[in-house]
Amino acid sequence: MTETTVYLVRHGQIDANVERRWFGSTDSSLNAKGQQQADRLASLFKKQYPTITASYSSPLKRTMSTAKGLTGEFFEPAKAHPGLREYAIGEFEGQHFDVLHAEHRFFDKVAADADYAPSGGESVNQVRDRMLATLEELRLGHVGEEIAVISHGAAMAIALATLLTGSALPFNDYHMDNTGVSKLVLGKTPKLVFFNHVTHLDGL
Repeated sequence: MTETTVYLVRHGQIDANVERRWFGSTDSSLNAKGQQQADRLASLFKKQYPTITASYSSPLKRTMSTAKGLTGEFFEPAKAHPGLREYAIGEFEGQHFDVLHAEHRFFDKVAADADYAPSGGESVNQVRDRMLATLEELRLGHVGEEIAVISHGAAMAIALATLLTGSALPFNDYHMDNTGVSKLVLGKTPKLVFFNHVTHLDGL
């Protein structure tokens, strides 16, 4: 068996998500709703995914806190991996999406050039390269196993777009909701079994 099954999970909600501000490298804790989402996620994993053997998380607070609830008797606590961190946008960190669009033309610049990076930040291609390298490292380290990867919306969207379409741009179609779960099988040909499952959040 040469395949590795990866359950991709986006972190729970933070205030910046509600306020529509871009927090890439900016660290932030889960808000109250985000913690509720993480609790629901933990129950889901314990019931439905008991065969997971390991979990890996971006080192930021919001992902590590989300990952913490997934640990249990069935697999070890999440290991922090810097390759899973969010798309950092340097001088534009923390700004509202409307400001990024209207004042800085950030999204237009990204769409026109995947090598464009704001001062102090990353380009889409840099995020692509580190995410794909990390997923390949984890695939090789867990052949024949099922693992959990807790990361961020933009970073995972860029990775999925590249793996499934051959291009990091556009990546909007692969953006997951907070604590959304996607099942990706990595082998000779990547297969997305399901995308952005959020049934554990019903009624929340």
